[in-house]
Amino acid sequence: MRYSLIVSLGAQKDILESIEWYNNEKANLGFEFYESLMEKINSLAERPLLYTKRFKNVRTEKVNKYPYLIYFKIEESNSSISILGVLHTSRNPQLIRKRK
Repeated sequence: MRYSLIVSLGAQKDILESIEWYNNEKANLGFEFYESLMEKINSLAERPLLYTKRFKNVRTEKVNKYPYLIYFKIEESNSSISILGVLHTSRNPQLIRKRK
């Protein structure tokens, strides 16, 4: 069963900032990051229970080739996944707790 995806405003901001940063480092690198991110998000929608619980109801998965974690929670009641954030691995994961 495929879960529907809900991307929070905080996660949208994280994604846009990351794309901008990578594009400033090298032309089109931000778009490559976005492609890797979306591949991983789409795989989350297929099998969200496979991924590691980081704390309480929040799970994480690493973006392939990039040092970023996708923070998400599963809403079984409506078969959806809420993407709470996409943070660089050096950032404090406690930021996500404030977004719940």
